[in-house]
Amino acid sequence: QTLQQQQAALYSGLGVAGVPPQVSTPILDTSQSVSDPPGISILNSILASVSQPSHHQPGYKESTDRHPDHHPPYPLYSAPTAGPTDPLALERAARLYRSAASVCEASCTWSGQLPPRSSTAGPNSSYSTKIFLGGVPWDISEQTLVQAFSEFGEVRVEWPGRDYTSPPRGYLYLVFQEEGDITDLLAKCCQDYNTRDSYYYKISSRRMRAKEVQIIPWVLTDSNYVRCPSPRLDPQKTVFVGALHGMMTAQGLAVVFNDLFGGVVYSGLDTDKFKYPIGSGRVTFNNSRSYMKAVAAAFIEIKTPRFCKKVQVDPYLEDTLCSMCGMKQGPYFCRDLSCFNYFCHGCWDLHHTCRPNHKPLMRNIRGLTRARTNHHDYNVGRFRQDPVRDLAEQFGQTFGLQG
Repeated sequence: QTLQQQQAALYSGLGVAGVPPQVSTPILDTSQSVSDPPGISILNSILASVSQPSHHQPGYKESTDRHPDHHPPYPLYSAPTAGPTDPLALERAARLYRSAASVCEASCTWSGQLPPRSSTAGPNSSYSTKIFLGGVPWDISEQTLVQAFSEFGEVRVEWPGRDYTSPPRGYLYLVFQEEGDITDLLAKCCQDYNTRDSYYYKISSRRMRAKEVQIIPWVLTDSNYVRCPSPRLDPQKTVFVGALHGMMTAQGLAVVFNDLFGGVVYSGLDTDKFKYPIGSGRVTFNNSRSYMKAVAAAFIEIKTPRFCKKVQVDPYLEDTLCSMCGMKQGPYFCRDLSCFNYFCHGCWDLHHTCRPNHKPLMRNIRGLTRARTNHHDYNVGRFRQDPVRDLAEQFGQTFGLQG
């Protein structure tokens, strides 16, 4: 509880405003009055001035009673006296933000039925060699698991939490060597014809005999979905989505974001070396307004008959140069609308002396504790020369605003 309070305090003042009425069911805390952090009023003025269509799209909830000045209830963060920051402190802040979905309120809710997952790999697809195994007996050993599945091929066990003192979780992952091992295993399983994406196989432990465990394979075509063919996917119209549920497919992600914000052209899930999803993904839009609405939402509650999950939305970050000096790598990104730019460590300190509530995002935390300064090709990478004009004024012009 103390850690959650610290995380909530640390990640206050992100500059995230409320989202337009057509895309949200706001969860607002009106019991306490707080002042707007820098950037929230700017974002509110832009979003509140956008004329939204009144048509209803099924599958998500709409807001019927919402004050335009409300924003998600982030508690204000009181920063210490401004001064030079430690790069490790910025990295710790960025790392903590990765789990902000667990402590921050959702600003909008999508509810409905997602497209079904692929039950089998078609002619133009294949399986990941990594599968999910659920309902595992608590007293079973890795050796017993390997023996139970060794008839299908060489197998390795990945058991989250198994190495710790707490009781092991009732699920794990099996990693095979060949895709053919997966098809051989599924051929000997019983299939759940209600969901069609789950299979069952019987194993035994010391205290349980012929226990059915759930096997969920991953079909590779579920990792990418093209809704509207586009000659080029613009990274500056792409959002990163974290904390995804394991049952979420790329098509399902596209449905959610297109219903809420419109303009989705592509969605993809991030995968590991076995091509198995790792709980994050990307969504690309064909227009800046949909992109900005998604960024403003920040946290979205997804409710389906099979699961409920709160996901986290952030700008998709590029490996690029500092937007201020244009000379050094810019590993830190500020998502507050008054900045919305990439910074090297020196420029972050220079630009955020009077902005202690702004928090950094990082594209890749490990390996970027020290920003690289020997970048010789200054035409490589995309960076915004002006921290306000290239985004805030761009959206102001798009929405017909002044200033």
